[in-house]
Amino acid sequence: MILYQWRGRYANFGDELNSLLWPRLLPGFFDTDPAVHFLGIGSVLDGRHKAAGLKLVAGAGYGGYEPPPRLDANWIIHWVRGPLSARCLGLEPALGLGDPAALLPLAGVPVGPRGNAIGFMPHFESLAYGAWPRAAAAAGITLIDPRQDVQSVIAAIRHCRVLLSEAMHGVIVADALRVPWVAIEPLAAVHRPKWFDWADSLDLEIEFRRLPASSLPEWLQVSGLASFHTGRQWLRGLSGRLVSVAADRMVQRAAAALRQAAATTPQLSSDTALHRSQDRMMAALRRLRLAPLTQPNDTPMRSDLHGCADSAYHAVATG
Repeated sequence: MILYQWRGRYANFGDELNSLLWPRLLPGFFDTDPAVHFLGIGSVLDGRHKAAGLKLVAGAGYGGYEPPPRLDANWIIHWVRGPLSARCLGLEPALGLGDPAALLPLAGVPVGPRGNAIGFMPHFESLAYGAWPRAAAAAGITLIDPRQDVQSVIAAIRHCRVLLSEAMHGVIVADALRVPWVAIEPLAAVHRPKWFDWADSLDLEIEFRRLPASSLPEWLQVSGLASFHTGRQWLRGLSGRLVSVAADRMVQRAAAALRQAAATTPQLSSDTALHRSQDRMMAALRRLRLAPLTQPNDTPMRSDLHGCADSAYHAVATG
């Protein structure tokens, strides 16, 4: 089976974790046979996949980026990222065991000792359009680029005494490695609901901190103009010229907000909740090894899903 991972214009830390984690946890499990796709880390449980062919799910989630899938016998669900994904797909909430990225310590990534840096990981889209390297430097904070090599990003997280992150998997990995973190609310509302999906699997209440856009192109990317194809094309063509508009003022405002966020009390899930989630995922993984393409008995498959994208999953983006 093929180890599926989303790849866009830029590499993205969360998605790239698939290529590190799964060969360690499931050695010799993957090949190039396109008849089966393995869906692990990422918000990839949606209608992008072809109806034909098997989809084996081990921890992936629904992200709201595309319409949800119609589950049928070609979907083998061992577990999903969290209760919100489970409910959205018509599954029992108890199947929301957690995000597989939390299994990194069980795949040989060491926990501690921590360094003394204060790190900041923007969402990869924010980094593409924003001026976050300048803002982080002005704030005296170490920028961690989620588009870099996955091993380098993990090493940078491990060197932090606290991580500020707009990227969800920055926080998930920090939490698994017991590095305290501050959640930065994604500037684009569409990226927010999946955070609550993961947090619910740990009985965790996220305390988001907000940052302003660090450049005019970044602000425009989350405006109504960017919701239209012609608007996105126009912005892409102008981004180089717009980046200097009000640049110094926006960078200094973003730097001040970064300093304020770094001064807040960081969060960390409880050891008990993290270990419970890890134990449940590892138990599901053991069952998967024994019978990867057999539908678990406790996974109801329903085809009566309607309006998932308008459901409570998306309500948490603004609520």
